[in-house]
Amino acid sequence: MFTDKQRQQGEGLAKGPTRAPEEEAIRLPKGEVRATETATGTVLEKGLRFNQGKRKWSYVNFKSLEPMVEVLEFGAKKYAPFNWQKGLKKDEILESMLRHVVAMIDGETVDKESGISHIGHVMCNAMFYSYFEQNKEDFHQKS
Repeated sequence: MFTDKQRQQGEGLAKGPTRAPEEEAIRLPKGEVRATETATGTVLEKGLRFNQGKRKWSYVNFKSLEPMVEVLEFGAKKYAPFNWQKGLKKDEILESMLRHVVAMIDGETVDKESGISHIGHVMCNAMFYSYFEQNKEDFHQKS
């Protein structure tokens, strides 16, 4: 066990991994962490967070995604939940998205079949396309 004076002088401390060039973490007994600025050795008064390079989900307005969720709920009843993840042809996804975009251009806001806004269908198709582009290697081939 270390005294407060020994801790202040840095005795018995093991340095943790440096995550950012301006900060480093020093491990104290019993899992305590003291953050210091590398250049000056100044003790920082806030906890460390290593969020650089991570997605900022706080930028997303989740309320605006509701029309897409409505379409997903409609599709789950019409076909089956997550049916779309079984695979869709990229050309068919784009055709469907374009039909809804053209309907919006023509001034139509609600899809006649589903009763849900066209923008929800556009968002759904965009999500489908993005999902398959990221997760299915054969998706990039011509359908």
